[in-house]
Amino acid sequence: MKETPITKLNLLEDGFWEAISEPLVGYLCMRVPVELIEAYGAVPVRIISRPINHSDSQPIIRNDACSFCRSVPEVLKSHPYDRLSAIIAGTCCDQMRRLIDSLSESLEIPAILFGAPRTYGTDETYFIDEMMLAFKKIGNAIGRELDLDLLAQVIGTRQMLRESIQSLRDSDRLSSRLLQRIASSPLPTETLLRFVNELEVDTKVNPNAPRLMLFGSIPSGKELDIIEKLGGNVVADGTCLGDRTFTPPVEQGGIKGGVSNSLEFLYRYYIEENNCPHRRPYTKLIDYVKELINQRNIGGIIYRSVKYCHPFGLAATRFRNALNVPFLQIDDDLTLQASASFRTRIGAFVEMLEMKRGLAQKR
Repeated sequence: MKETPITKLNLLEDGFWEAISEPLVGYLCMRVPVELIEAYGAVPVRIISRPINHSDSQPIIRNDACSFCRSVPEVLKSHPYDRLSAIIAGTCCDQMRRLIDSLSESLEIPAILFGAPRTYGTDETYFIDEMMLAFKKIGNAIGRELDLDLLAQVIGTRQMLRESIQSLRDSDRLSSRLLQRIASSPLPTETLLRFVNELEVDTKVNPNAPRLMLFGSIPSGKELDIIEKLGGNVVADGTCLGDRTFTPPVEQGGIKGGVSNSLEFLYRYYIEENNCPHRRPYTKLIDYVKELINQRNIGGIIYRSVKYCHPFGLAATRFRNALNVPFLQIDDDLTLQASASFRTRIGAFVEMLEMKRGLAQKR
């Protein structure tokens, strides 16, 4: 069997898990600076969702929580999450905050939430202190100190990783499927950078297929497979495991000037410039998506909000009206039982786009 980029990444991760001795720190949401976890000598492990059964039990999570939050307690029982030494998240949507509260009461490891503003332009100094206080608690929990030299090194390396990924994405040389895998990979930043720089062209989808954007709540892993099998080509991913994860900041290159500048940079990138829809106003996220639409020549958006996801659910109409492209809104959940409905609606949407393009070509 020919080795693909994803199988190569899987092999790298298998070897990594066999050799790893450092503590693992799980993190939720894009607001967590992974560079700080690495600088504390730990491995950052993104807690991601997976399709669940209706029968899966989530007794510690409220019934009106989104299916991502409801899935997390079960996910934490599986590899590698069952090896976590701590969990950290930045203040985001209300349900994620409640999830951290529930985990802190039910787990034997610390689950820590640090304060982060919902609006833009809030007091930077206060929230940097909040962030660092939370990470100090993580350091105490795993018995590690912050390595300032390593912090500066990792910041610079991750900058290069973002720039390399951005270049590959803009030229259609890195698939959305592989992008999501990289975004959720526990591999050290320098290993990911080497993997990306050695990457051969990773485009297996029909280049003549409708060019789509996946947008909305955190994906479960089923969406891209279904869309591609039904003839769609997802060339832009606006979810929190997609292009937004590796958006290069305005400042290019490494950070100089010591720990103060490093922490200010991390705050600006992960907190202030983070354009999640739980933040107000939506303008920055709308502008970002419009830019992706123009850059990637997007012909349609598949907008999926999981049930009870307030940020993406409440913002759907605003996005539909602002983006001015064919827009399929799906209120979904992460259950396996919901896949059939998702597949039916995606198939109809792709068929509609193909018919529309065919009619345009005949004119």
